Amino acid sequence: MKGESPEQKWDRLQREYQTAVQASYPNPERHGCPGTDVLRDLAARSTRFEDLEEDSQWKHVIHCAPCYREFLDRRESCRLGDEAKVQRESR
Repeated sequence: MKGESPEQKWDRLQREYQTAVQASYPNPERHGCPGTDVLRDLAARSTRFEDLEEDSQWKHVIHCAPCYREFLDRRESCRLGDEAKVQRESR
């Protein structure tokens, strides 16, 4: 939207995508979900666009509301963990 910072725009787009995934791919019984270890691994590493196109685990995550939500939560935890680590190291 007009006047948004890049971070605000990114946050808005993420919320909109999450809403779209929730509506389009609810998967309440979690059929085909790769599991917590895989989601933790995906959250901890960088992603290239090619990964989204070619990696079956990524394809599942971006087309499964429960997995996408768990991925976002785990990614946030990784990010906060990295920030805490940087803060501890800078003391």
